[in-house]
Amino acid sequence: MLSELAPNHYFSGISMTRDLADDLHSFHSTEPTEEIWEKTVETIARIPEIIAAWILEYLPESQNFHLLALHSHSPFKIPKTVSKYSLPCHHVVDSNMIFEMNLLGEDDFFQSFGGFQSDKTSSMYLGYPIRSDIGTVIGVIGMVVEDKFKHKFKNLKLIDVIADQLSQELIRFKNENLIAETLNTASFVKHSLAELFRLLSTKSNDLTAICRNYLQTGTKLFGLPLGLIASKIGDDWEYSYVEGNVHGIFEGQRFSKEESKFSTPTSSSSAKILNKISDVTAHRVRDHLVELGVSCLMEFPLKVHNQTIGVLGFYGFKDQKIESIELSQRVFELMGIGLANTIEKHNIDLLSKIVFLEKENPTI
Repeated sequence: MLSELAPNHYFSGISMTRDLADDLHSFHSTEPTEEIWEKTVETIARIPEIIAAWILEYLPESQNFHLLALHSHSPFKIPKTVSKYSLPCHHVVDSNMIFEMNLLGEDDFFQSFGGFQSDKTSSMYLGYPIRSDIGTVIGVIGMVVEDKFKHKFKNLKLIDVIADQLSQELIRFKNENLIAETLNTASFVKHSLAELFRLLSTKSNDLTAICRNYLQTGTKLFGLPLGLIASKIGDDWEYSYVEGNVHGIFEGQRFSKEESKFSTPTSSSSAKILNKISDVTAHRVRDHLVELGVSCLMEFPLKVHNQTIGVLGFYGFKDQKIESIELSQRVFELMGIGLANTIEKHNIDLLSKIVFLEKENPTI
């Protein structure tokens, strides 16, 4: 079949044709997936007039592309994760068809990713869809070719064969990732429920030990290095408990109500999650945390008798992100509700003891 798609004049010679056909026949599912991506782009890039070739997985939930492999004859790079509309490949996704466009040397596409060291005054982008078994685009084969692409129709027939093979491989790759994510989620849920049960069933009158237990558990569960419990002191706030050694954060540290940027007392009992702090969201984060390079945060208002008395928070730094946001948020909210209820019960018990002592020792 491949010999019919690649006659002797298809490439630059018989040897090239045979080598490419052998490459395609050698792909099989027992090889590591990463090797299949790499071999495929290397095969595509051996077609004359192709300057660069890459394979992208399309992630519709985040509107991003994930780079699987790239082969280029010039110093050209694509980030591992790139937004959908940063590449002309988005036209392939939106149209579910082959897409081509001329690329001039000064085009933004070249400038954004390092450009090509080429004597050609212009080149062409060619994108080919990788479709699922129901016809939706799950990936893209992207290519930059010389502006005069010889044997274009026959080349596309070969790319079509490659796309069919990649479709099955990409479906398998996505399914394996989905299974792994499901198993990880199930493990996280099981572990989280066990930890929540342990926290809620702990019998202790030592509120300090209880708070530290919550913070230590949270930093391990969510994989974030800093845990804080801030208390409201009049119109000011104070870090009453700190878990994690982050320079510039310490117990007893106070800051004004205006600087706190916590959830307001009138807000609902839900967590504030910022998974990627940017210039747009930085105004919602306390200035000293921004200066320390906080990258993500989870904060939950601790309410006792319907009044916000404090905030439970966990924070990541540098490029850290919160994994499984929806699930983490639910676990975090259950943790915050449990801590608030424990504090409320602790205060009620303390108040009962005070009333009992007053009855035993009435003032004269």
